[in-house]
Amino acid sequence: MPPSLHRWFFLLFLSFNLSGHLSAQPPKYQDSGKDSLSGYIQMKYGLDQELYNGFQYYKRYVNYKGDPFFPEDVFYDGSITIRGIEYDYVRLKYNSYSQFLVLEYTDFKGRYNQMRLSSIHIDSFQLGDYGFQKLSLLGEEPLFYQVFSAGTLTCYIHWAKDIHATSDDLQYSYEYTKALGNYYVSYGEEVRTFNNRKSFISLFPDPVQGEIKKYFRSHSLSFREAGPGDIQKLIEYVSQVEETLSEH
Repeated sequence: MPPSLHRWFFLLFLSFNLSGHLSAQPPKYQDSGKDSLSGYIQMKYGLDQELYNGFQYYKRYVNYKGDPFFPEDVFYDGSITIRGIEYDYVRLKYNSYSQFLVLEYTDFKGRYNQMRLSSIHIDSFQLGDYGFQKLSLLGEEPLFYQVFSAGTLTCYIHWAKDIHATSDDLQYSYEYTKALGNYYVSYGEEVRTFNNRKSFISLFPDPVQGEIKKYFRSHSLSFREAGPGDIQKLIEYVSQVEETLSEH
């Protein structure tokens, strides 16, 4: 990127942050001119500029096969909570390799732009039907986890991609792996981790274990291949089994 363009982005970023930290529910916007970028942003997103505490996003890895995003390389309608303030009606996608969010927005001329958001102050975000929270589980460093619950169970999944060198590929030198999950479940007022069928089954009492084994056999479920929907259905099934057994 030319030095002059770097300088332009820096000045633009600085101008956003000099506006200060104001309310997420601003007073009625006063028109400061249709050609004013700061005026447009206030009208579009409010006076609070936390959403713009980031960097202009650009694709770095042009010689890489695949993409780093989860669940796919598309922008989702969603929301984001920054320092306890929730922002609705934003367009986001999640880089699960580098663990950051990309915000899509339009400038004062209606052009689409992308900005990499600073993750340090993000509490949670929503990508369509996928909900994520920043959590520290079992004493580990804070990470983004997909969270969903059913009955007495809550499942947490940290999704991550890796990069591998390709072989016999004349176009790409590297490729992104599929997203792999690190799994945790809150059960019986305790959070425990699991990574395969055996470790998952062992989390539950004997009567429940037998039913879970039947589920695995009938659905051929593998955690290495499972997606969010597969895990959601499993958690819902276990919750139903527990509820049924508790009634007898």
